[in-house]
Amino acid sequence: MKNQVLNAMGVLALGFGLLGCEEEKKPEVTPPAVSALQAAEPVPSAAEPSEPEKASRPETIPMDLTDERRAKLTKAYPDAQGFTLAADLEGQLRKNKALKDEQKAAKAFDAKAKNKWLLFTGTMVNLTKDGFDMAIVYTPQLPNDPMGMSRQFFTVTFSNVEGYDESKFKVGSAGVVLAKYTGDKKASPAYELVETGHWL
Repeated sequence: MKNQVLNAMGVLALGFGLLGCEEEKKPEVTPPAVSALQAAEPVPSAAEPSEPEKASRPETIPMDLTDERRAKLTKAYPDAQGFTLAADLEGQLRKNKALKDEQKAAKAFDAKAKNKWLLFTGTMVNLTKDGFDMAIVYTPQLPNDPMGMSRQFFTVTFSNVEGYDESKFKVGSAGVVLAKYTGDKKASPAYELVETGHWL
């Protein structure tokens, strides 16, 4: 009986000893370097390449046709070789005192310009996604009219215009346009020379 008690005490002592060892062997838990509650910093993404900005239209555009510009245009647009200045034809119309209304003036302009290449310079009006208008003045400005309100004009409508994008223009924008005048106040095809890079 004494041996049994001793054996039982020995087993208990061994059990406590093993427990003590297990507690000693428990590794220390190291806290994480970054708190789980801390938001992870976003990884910077590679910047997407942006499209190059289109060059803005110049605020001031020279309108005079120099020999250098004529040579440049003739080389770029051989079909338009020998083109006429619309301003020269306007001058001829203004000298004709008989032209008092638009219909007669347009008919006289057609007689001089139909199926010819013309260089138009001036302001652009009536802008649409497909084209715009430019004025042909057929009566002179009266001496007592500093604002030019006495001048009479009709407009030529341009379509199929290379270099024209409605978003880059506004009513009153200065334009330099080489176009084939087809008659009845219409011109097509045409080239907006500032945007096509053949003017400046």
